[in-house]
Amino acid sequence: MSTDAPPAVAALEVAGLTRSYGRLVGLHPFDLTLQAGECVALIGANGSGKSTAVRTIAGLLEPTEGTVRICGHDPHDEPDAEQARALLALVPDTPLLYDDLTVRQHLELTALAHGVAGDGADERIDALLERLDLTARAGFLPTELSRGMRQKTGLANALIRPSKVMILDEPVVGLDPPSQELLGVVLREAKAAGTAILMTTHQMYFAEGLADRAVVLAEGGIVDQGPWDEVRARGH
Repeated sequence: MSTDAPPAVAALEVAGLTRSYGRLVGLHPFDLTLQAGECVALIGANGSGKSTAVRTIAGLLEPTEGTVRICGHDPHDEPDAEQARALLALVPDTPLLYDDLTVRQHLELTALAHGVAGDGADERIDALLERLDLTARAGFLPTELSRGMRQKTGLANALIRPSKVMILDEPVVGLDPPSQELLGVVLREAKAAGTAILMTTHQMYFAEGLADRAVVLAEGGIVDQGPWDEVRARGH
């Protein structure tokens, strides 16, 4: 009798993913496998297809063709999508915030929705607000926040809950240099804890020391990919 353990399920597996808008192809066949504790950066100029890729992977856009699996679960097929959403934390380029909830209330709601609002939740929220320099804005509504503070609120929402995969779309937009540096530290810690990270960026410096691999997109198609250092050496 074989005692070999079954192969581990990839944190994220994308196969033949495409997205079209009528006759316009926003994403050509896209394949990606992401393991626990690994970070992949999608690189490309505005309009290259990065946001289309991550929004389709996250379940916000329906694919034209292809499949997505988050720890084996399909984010486009209910009821399996519910489990996929429970495993995925998304930080979009424009944070999805409720106008009538304060910063702290957003974190409380997210913790409650993901079953982590029990003992110690208040302390975890306090610690996260302090770390992201949001304590003084904890009672503010989104309309009272700067772009950078809204971005950090979205990040805090992703960090207060458990996740196996984190997707970030242009996470440094609107952040000042100290906040960008802090974000890099926080994401490296998430990687070390086993979270798989997929992020889009056109700020190459931010991905240095964070991304293990890079996928370069142009006009919706992959034009280069591989280990981060090798892709950077080829001039991207």
